Amino acid sequence: MEIWKDIEGYKGIYQVSNYGRVRGLERYVNYKSTGLKRILKEKILKPNVIKGGYLQVKLLKNNTSKCYLVHRLVALNFLENKRDLPQVNHKDENRQNNHLDNLEFCDSQYNNNYGNRNENIRLNHNNQYTKKIKKEGK
Repeated sequence: MEIWKDIEGYKGIYQVSNYGRVRGLERYVNYKSTGLKRILKEKILKPNVIKGGYLQVKLLKNNTSKCYLVHRLVALNFLENKRDLPQVNHKDENRQNNHLDNLEFCDSQYNNNYGNRNENIRLNHNNQYTKKIKKEGK
């Protein structure tokens, strides 16, 4: 069952779900230039894929926008962080799977050594080295 919670600092404006989705709530918006009000309907935000493959949304409040990583919004609003750990790990190593069950708070050492990350870096480095050698004709 999908559960929605208000995002801290954006109460009544945006919510995040345990499925890793973010929505803008129905609300009135004032336009400074005309002084008119317009109603914005509720809608699920479409996240952008940023460098590294993470999903990011842009939230707007008081004519100021700020970008947030979706996995951090889910973790901060649904997971306890008793040890005040600074990072959020994707357990299945899929950076676009921001479902609550796939996230956990961790420290940088744990996150950097988790799963196949180091092996993938080594393989990528070896592939780049091999391509360089072939390009140089050695």
